Amino acid sequence: MIERLWLAGGWLGVATTLVVSLMPPPLGDSAGHTDKIVHLAGYAVLMFWWAQLVIRQRWKLALAVALFGIGIEGLQGLTPNRMPDLLDALANSGGVMLGWLAARLLPNLPKRLAMLPAPHR
Repeated sequence: MIERLWLAGGWLGVATTLVVSLMPPPLGDSAGHTDKIVHLAGYAVLMFWWAQLVIRQRWKLALAVALFGIGIEGLQGLTPNRMPDLLDALANSGGVMLGWLAARLLPNLPKRLAMLPAPHR
């Protein structure tokens, strides 16, 4: 059950990342480079989340998530309010690496959560 919820959360994360990345920017152009932290953190969470489900050959997962981030940057060039940014793509890829490292330090989180005792009423 927990793995199905984890999987649903992962796909929700992918969909949310896609939608937020292609909609008009909420901060306009005045944000400077602070959005790089958002890119780094967002892709770290996305990679960490999926790495809990994909245990073997995580390098393929990391490649897929990094290519997803690069692809979104390319798609932004097709929107009227966004432009592709190489630094965003690098921040996305850096986030993937951070998420991979975090997953190595905290493996099998869904199974650990499933083993927790149920709260008593």
